[in-house]
Amino acid sequence: MNMFSQLAFWKTYFTPDRYSIAQIPDLTGKVAIVTGANTGLGYTTMVALAGRGAHVFLACRSQKRALAAIQTALPEIRSKYPSLTTAPKLEFLELDLMDLNKTKQAAKEFLRKDLPLHILVNNAGVMVVPFELSADGIESTFAVNHMGHFVFTMTLLDRLKASQPSRVVMVSSIAHEAFPPRVGIDFETLNDPTKTTDLSRYGRSKLAN
Repeated sequence: MNMFSQLAFWKTYFTPDRYSIAQIPDLTGKVAIVTGANTGLGYTTMVALAGRGAHVFLACRSQKRALAAIQTALPEIRSKYPSLTTAPKLEFLELDLMDLNKTKQAAKEFLRKDLPLHILVNNAGVMVVPFELSADGIESTFAVNHMGHFVFTMTLLDRLKASQPSRVVMVSSIAHEAFPPRVGIDFETLNDPTKTTDLSRYGRSKLAN
């Protein structure tokens, strides 16, 4: 039996979509943060939420890329969501998940705006990158994909609770089943590049989430 046939996840992987963008309700008055919203799944999520009326913060490391994404998204939102009666609300929030101090400061910067927070989508991540340590001395894939988002979420948690109904969404991956090290999350060898591969480090970070 090959590895993939052993994964329970595959029982549902090829079933029809169970949720679609069309099912997103009116989000007028809601505030959302999407990490890594300048590209990929984060960008698509940002467009969908803003298209339903949410005030969306693009939490990204690069201001240049985030602002470029906003300029691209604005006409796309108007085209895809003609029923939107107000201008899309998109803002940049600087977030560097490779540095836990900067990550916490990003959350505090949002809190200073004195806004509610109804939706936090932890999407940003790195995949199959060479071994490197973060500013805090943590293996970079684990630092960005898990530890950074953990610190960001915990710093915002009281605001999320105060804004209920609210939710935190962790963007996951089948890699949490397919590619983590056989021993799972071995914190003793977290920073040992000889014990893992680029792919297994990614799987480990998703397993942690």
